[in-house]
Amino acid sequence: MNQASEESWTILRLLQWTTGYLEKKGAESARLDAELLLAHVRGCQRIDLYTDFDQVATEEERTRFKSLVQRRAAGEPVAYLLGQKEFYSRNFEVTRAVLIPRPDTESLVVAALDC
Repeated sequence: MNQASEESWTILRLLQWTTGYLEKKGAESARLDAELLLAHVRGCQRIDLYTDFDQVATEEERTRFKSLVQRRAAGEPVAYLLGQKEFYSRNFEVTRAVLIPRPDTESLVVAALDC
């Protein structure tokens, strides 16, 4: 690996660094959080990050990503940062004015439908 690529903030390097940083800040799902935030910033699906590991993130992407990562490290939920949350196979808009759907709530929906 040459000097230039060692200093470049590739997608893989951003994910690795951010995962470690969020783990130190106590995030339970640090890698998932990092992937969701970076995919959001890049306007792509999470799976696309894996095919783009060697791509260098633009300065704008890094700036927007850094801001979201700082907010996440401070404890802000990913759903608020993304402005949406998947619940029962549907995406819902999420703001601070609403509660974030949780997996245990989805279990209640399934139980209610079974009745």
